[in-house]
Amino acid sequence: MLSETCNPLAEAQAAISEQNKRRADSLRDVHQMNNDTTCPNDCAKCGEWRTCRLTPSRGAAYLESVRREASGIVEGLLGDSEQREQNSLACELRLHQSLGGVTGTALLNSEVAAMETLLDPILPRCGIVSLVGSSDSGKSTLLRGLAIAVVSGASHYLGFALRPRYNRAIYLSTEDDERAIASLLTRQNEELRLPSTTLSNLYFMFDSEQVVERLDKALASAAVDLVVIDAFADLYSGPLNENNRVRCFLQQFHQVAIRHNTLIIFLHHTGKRTEALAPSKHNAIGSQGFEAKMRLMIELRKDPEMKHLRHLCIVKGNYLPAEFKHESFELRFTPHLNFEATGRRIPFDDLCESFEPQSSDRAKADRETYERIVALKDEGLSIREIASALGFKSHTSVLRRLKTEELAE
Repeated sequence: MLSETCNPLAEAQAAISEQNKRRADSLRDVHQMNNDTTCPNDCAKCGEWRTCRLTPSRGAAYLESVRREASGIVEGLLGDSEQREQNSLACELRLHQSLGGVTGTALLNSEVAAMETLLDPILPRCGIVSLVGSSDSGKSTLLRGLAIAVVSGASHYLGFALRPRYNRAIYLSTEDDERAIASLLTRQNEELRLPSTTLSNLYFMFDSEQVVERLDKALASAAVDLVVIDAFADLYSGPLNENNRVRCFLQQFHQVAIRHNTLIIFLHHTGKRTEALAPSKHNAIGSQGFEAKMRLMIELRKDPEMKHLRHLCIVKGNYLPAEFKHESFELRFTPHLNFEATGRRIPFDDLCESFEPQSSDRAKADRETYERIVALKDEGLSIREIASALGFKSHTSVLRRLKTEELAE
């Protein structure tokens, strides 16, 4: 332990300050000498004053002697390697106490090989993320289903592994009241068939006043895996196009999530007629500040042809590889308001909905394409081979064409 009466660090700093002063004085002397006509010292050759100039090499040698002398003073003050290590540790401790941070060494030694997830590998265990989509796409239903899965001990949701720690969730609903939620839960549970006691750890909030303070207090009293905010626009009262205000508002929730190691999901809406565009993080209503603050953004998109299908589109995922961000995860929307994964992936470009009525010529061309697909399939070609032969972008486009015609029949 360092002595309270001895402060090697302060002495070293004083020595370095003295060293810097000596260097400055020496540089000034050399500058004066090289601009004067004579040397202020005895000439080593003739023994007389003011008869020769001080050469640059002699000045450099003099400065180097000053540097070596000062370095020796500092080394002596710091002592041996053990003493220097103690001084370094003392500095690190003071820095840590001042910043409240953590060193890179500690992070590397923490042996965290991969980011922890709640819904692997999509949803992180901690932070703020968002689910966006158009009206009536099923956003609330999907998030309510996720909360039910978290508290019921389900091992998977939408085909992904679910890894809750506490089996507790909070759902803030600003658009539905108690009676509406009770009706929706009853309808969902007709299919899930869960005992009512299973949802004892799913807490619904309907009052949106002082949400940050109330959440902070609740999470301090009991650990929770998931908090759903439905919906963002009902909590945020400022202009949606002001980046700084949006980010400042979201930062409050981010700090709560980090402080209590929980995940907060914001439900938000996309702009009108964005179904005509490919899924994108830019489809959300408001400023770029909302999207930029999210580490993950998911768009829930209606299928342009099959009304009972939805598409889970990861439009932003800072911790996910690229293959997750170009094709949707197709979901089936059941009559009891639950979601099931079909296992299919659909390219984003195939999800753009056309608002123009289909002409008779187009319908005839589609029918001819369907018949060619069936003929090639009867010949034994695979779906991928058919897609290549007919010039489709992907094999999923062939599957969609088949399903569309089958439903029409």
